[in-house]
Amino acid sequence: MSKISYSGLKYGEQNVEIKLLVDIQNDWIEITHTKKVSQVMNKSTAEYIVVHRGTLICEFVS
Repeated sequence: MSKISYSGLKYGEQNVEIKLLVDIQNDWIEITHTKKVSQVMNKSTAEYIVVHRGTLICEFVS
């Protein structure tokens, strides 16, 4: 499986990092940006994160 980890500082909180793991072969994801936030949604599992726009990090896990 190929997985990507998205992480960043949670919007509306201070120093709280949140993560979302996505299987890029099986999951349907959507990434949107506004002036202040980035949102990553895994539409296959109905999980999502909302982070400060400048803190969104994408890492390949496997």
